[in-house]
Amino acid sequence: MSPATRVKGGILDFLASPPDAPPSLIVLFGREHLLADSAITAIVKAAVPDETLRDLNVDSLDASSLENAGSIIGRVSALPFLAQRRVVIVRGSIDLKKDDRDAITVACKDVPEHAALVIDHSGRPARPQGRKPKDEAAAFAAGTKGSLLLDCTLSTSEAARFVDECAAAAGVKVDADAREMLAATEDASEIKNALDRLALTTKRVKVADVRDYQVSPQEAKLWDLADAVHDRRVDRALALAREFFDSPVGPLQWLAGDAQVIWELSAGARPDEYARATGQNSWRIGKLTGAARRITPAAARRNVDITMKALEKCITGKREPVQTLEEVIVRLCETPK
Repeated sequence: MSPATRVKGGILDFLASPPDAPPSLIVLFGREHLLADSAITAIVKAAVPDETLRDLNVDSLDASSLENAGSIIGRVSALPFLAQRRVVIVRGSIDLKKDDRDAITVACKDVPEHAALVIDHSGRPARPQGRKPKDEAAAFAAGTKGSLLLDCTLSTSEAARFVDECAAAAGVKVDADAREMLAATEDASEIKNALDRLALTTKRVKVADVRDYQVSPQEAKLWDLADAVHDRRVDRALALAREFFDSPVGPLQWLAGDAQVIWELSAGARPDEYARATGQNSWRIGKLTGAARRITPAAARRNVDITMKALEKCITGKREPVQTLEEVIVRLCETPK
């Protein structure tokens, strides 16, 4: 068993400059199907440059329909037709059970040089308990000397670069805050879809455009209200609160949630890790870091108590919600002592 070569520089560097001669075995893993598809396209172009010969020399197999390792071995063993290389793509291995994954491991052993076997192990398992997709991909790649292991996941810096690449392709300019907000998703499909959609209506993407794309109008108003509270702009916050007088419990819940986040951040929680663990918008959590820096953990804890007690009394009918919302806003806007 030989260790695979990991791509240096990440998936975007690979896509920008794919190898002229792909190795006999390439294993893709990581979250992004979109990036995996782009990598497969690049590999096929490099291995079979003549587009007219690809129908005869490129096979795409659904991993869930394979009977055994022989289904793959037979394809990679076949000689190319009027071409130097033959490409066999196995898609969807991420959702296979262990026995079926073991069969793919067998098929990956000693792939002949005339073939380029691509195992697409990208995506998230439908049943992730106990699974280690990265290790599974490494096990596939270990079967052939000189194999390539490619992580189809965007890092924070790669996400920002991907925003720039998608913006250039869509023909739009992206403001710095909007770029940061899009990159914070670290989701290639989300970034591309957002910019493709926004490019239909604007040539300059601002943070408000991204926010309107990502969240509902009602949620955007809650962001505005909370931002005014965190900036201690009491008059603006009270004016925005009037839009919620027909349903004031919602803003109270939102402010309570923000108070909890700010307390956690003020106590040392990392914004990216907190957003990932709670499933919240990572850009917005990052923006709350500023509010967390302006307050002590004790004062942040006080705000948690204020909002939670107010919310509980409103839900149980012990307090009138509109008046309580206004009182909470005033108290949260006070300069901490």
